[in-house]
Amino acid sequence: MIKLKSRPPEPSTLKTKKVEDLKDVIEKKINNNIIVKSEEFKPYWLEEDVRKTLWKHHNGKCCYCERKRELKRESDVEHYRPKAEITKENKHPGYWWLAYDWENYLIACKPCNQAHKKNHFPLLSDGKRAKKPEDDLTKEKPFLINPIDEDPEKFINYVWKDSNNLFVKAVGHDNDGRGTKTIELTQLNRAELVEERAELIHTLDALATLMKVAEAQGNQEMINKRAKAIKIETTSKKKFAGFKRAFFHAYMLSSYVSTD
Repeated sequence: MIKLKSRPPEPSTLKTKKVEDLKDVIEKKINNNIIVKSEEFKPYWLEEDVRKTLWKHHNGKCCYCERKRELKRESDVEHYRPKAEITKENKHPGYWWLAYDWENYLIACKPCNQAHKKNHFPLLSDGKRAKKPEDDLTKEKPFLINPIDEDPEKFINYVWKDSNNLFVKAVGHDNDGRGTKTIELTQLNRAELVEERAELIHTLDALATLMKVAEAQGNQEMINKRAKAIKIETTSKKKFAGFKRAFFHAYMLSSYVSTD
């Protein structure tokens, strides 16, 4: 995971009368103690201007695992705060008032969203769960990292081996355990991710080694060339940018890592 840029302007679909009318219907049901099921929320978030804007903002990647995903076949518009129910919170109706809130959307791949994160949204022990629109969301203190509002690199790092038994695993490194919990909720160490990240090690190691040699020789031309390569490799547009950045940080090459 990496920090994403500030959210672009709200798409026009979310400001249309059809959305406002549906929000009113849902609110009336909630006020009358009627349970609103997930299927009653019409998926206006899948409209082209919503989904594509968000996907492009995320550089075509899942906000959690950072794999490149096709727009329609492999990507979901993920509700950061679940709209209709919360796992292990049986008496909570979900964050129904945020179902069409632009600030509550992220792009996630189907495995991260549908198979793993689902409707989980646990809070730190001193967090106060919001139950209605008037409640203050800033008091919740969620475990799950929001990559638009926060920098995941402050919570998640990586460990790897460079022998024949290659693997790259995400590890949490904050005192509150948010990194570890986010990894667990989205299963960032599932087999395919561990293996796909490991496939990058030889290329990254070769680039880091060449830079170290160029620095030792004081060869500015080669330093500039390798610096450009490292910056390109660690830009936010690349898959697994979070791991790549951690790799070069570990090699004491932080000054060449992209911060876009």
